[in-house]
Amino acid sequence: MSIRSMFKHVVLLMVLSGLSACEKTPAPKALPATPDAIRAEIESSEAPLTLVHAWATWCAPCREEFPELLKTYAEYRDQGLKLILVSADEPDDLASVEVFLTEQGSPIGSLVATELSQKFIETLSPKWAGSLPASFFYADGKRVAEWEGKRTFEEYKEVIETHLTNKE
Repeated sequence: MSIRSMFKHVVLLMVLSGLSACEKTPAPKALPATPDAIRAEIESSEAPLTLVHAWATWCAPCREEFPELLKTYAEYRDQGLKLILVSADEPDDLASVEVFLTEQGSPIGSLVATELSQKFIETLSPKWAGSLPASFFYADGKRVAEWEGKRTFEEYKEVIETHLTNKE
């Protein structure tokens, strides 16, 4: 077998293995969720620290911040961070949410709030004005930090390291 022929076989195997790897990674799903279902998801978390992030595909600051959020999750998930995404997109627009998550390379799906009401806001925090993006940190089911507005990896890191260190 010539070197050129071997090279073609190696390249073909690399392409095929890449395709099979892609096929094994399911696309992130968007699932409608009531405020009660969102609350249950938060309360059922057994992670030392849970970050609930409210966002929407139509929100420019949310879209800009999303890579920082995913970087944060990638950095801290093995140390006990759980990320719960909650989209404020229309519940009948699940496909757009899934497309955005896939484009961003999100390893997780997102809940999509079925109602954007006072009950939804109070599910995450009675202090929340409802602006997006917004992040809420929970430890043992209790909110330990929160903020509204776009943040950087460094800002997430500071809060996460403070609360994960306190858990050890």
